[in-house]
Amino acid sequence: MPWYVRFKKKTELAWEMISHAKKKKIPFAWIGMDSLYGRNSWLRNKIDAQGLIYIADIPNNLGVWLQKPKTGVPPRKKDVRGRSPTREKVIEGTEPTKVRDLKNQLGGEEWHHVFIRDTERRELWADMACLRVFPSEDTGLPGDECWLIIRKDPKSKEIKYQLSNASPDTSIDRLAQMSGSRYWIERTFEDGKGITGLADYQVRNWTGWHHHITMTLLAMLYLMVLSIDLGKKADFLTVQDVKEIFEVIMPKRKVTSEELVQLILEKHKRRLSARLSHHRRNK
Repeated sequence: MPWYVRFKKKTELAWEMISHAKKKKIPFAWIGMDSLYGRNSWLRNKIDAQGLIYIADIPNNLGVWLQKPKTGVPPRKKDVRGRSPTREKVIEGTEPTKVRDLKNQLGGEEWHHVFIRDTERRELWADMACLRVFPSEDTGLPGDECWLIIRKDPKSKEIKYQLSNASPDTSIDRLAQMSGSRYWIERTFEDGKGITGLADYQVRNWTGWHHHITMTLLAMLYLMVLSIDLGKKADFLTVQDVKEIFEVIMPKRKVTSEELVQLILEKHKRRLSARLSHHRRNK
């Protein structure tokens, strides 16, 4: 193994990416994380220490306190041999409550029906409760106060738990917007894999891999910018539409604007018909 290759955890790599984006002054409002990263208090604290905002998925067994317990180094017990304790622990207060158990303790007045985001077929609404808590850190000690967001889908009954260090006066509508924002990142990766071949690489070294990823991301960026520009004239136009338009016009020597318009209209007619049919079934 080359001397310059060193093992790093995924959370360490994530922090390097965040630091690089900040150094390059890439604008962003908050950082979204799935539960692999969200459960890691080291990463959450790193982000918080830099004055950045996160919205992090967490597993349903993560413990939290509603009131911060007292911590300290416990005194040495009488008639016990060995060294005196030096490690800080929770010395007063109850054990942390698992977030899945805390959900069952909430009253009806603590739940709000809020708008999350638009989908291709309908608006996504959910029942959401937002509490100020002190999460249990990897050390077992309570962390800084933050938001616990519990989101329940009224139809599927799926429960999502999240932590956020957004300011205490953040509105529930803003928290709902943050809660549903990571979907668009996942959707971008899906489009990249399905449209530009993001995952279709067969390489033997990092240089080849970086070349492939760079070209596919550039292709996605080009398609996105083109769809935004054309979308001013055609509201329903998607990145997939632009790809299919290229597939039609690239083999031809000449394509008229009438042919392009007709292609777009046919696609939009089929998409609108599918959306209306979905609404009729769900009435």
